[in-house]
Amino acid sequence: MKLKPQLLAACIAGAFVVSAQAQVAGSGLYVGGNVGQAKLKGDDFPGLDNSNTGGKLYGGYDFTPNIGMELGYVDLGSFDYGNGTVKANGVFLDGVGKVMFAPGWWGLARLGVFQGKLDNGPSDDNGTSYKAGIGVQYDLTANAGVRAEFERYKFDALGVKPKADLFSVGFNYRF
Repeated sequence: MKLKPQLLAACIAGAFVVSAQAQVAGSGLYVGGNVGQAKLKGDDFPGLDNSNTGGKLYGGYDFTPNIGMELGYVDLGSFDYGNGTVKANGVFLDGVGKVMFAPGWWGLARLGVFQGKLDNGPSDDNGTSYKAGIGVQYDLTANAGVRAEFERYKFDALGVKPKADLFSVGFNYRF
């Protein structure tokens, strides 16, 4: 799936407009961060199938208790392969569905657009693709929650299409 950079820019601009409105309204706005283990896999980089520490920072807005949107940055780390190192990171915009399955416990599912960048030293490139994920969140208070998530990021850069998995835990704060 190849999306134009203009479409990604329009989505990001829309997210900022929604966030600005949320700050005025004082309702569904939240911020958070996760850290965990990232694994990059790709046949186009010989010997690449290893793990590193990764993390993400995000801001979100809940339109309803069950539907939200998140905009963020992810750094999946640096990975060694046969002839060098490749760094992986990018920005994302996700639609997030939430379902409460017990008091304070939420199931999360996400699908989004990902502008990923791969840098293997002599060259770097970015491309737009997709990402998806699932997870759980426990609300510690009305404003604070902890999450555990699994996300898959699909890259379309340097003429290759590797994927990265991120298993992470994190914290978010609702305004």
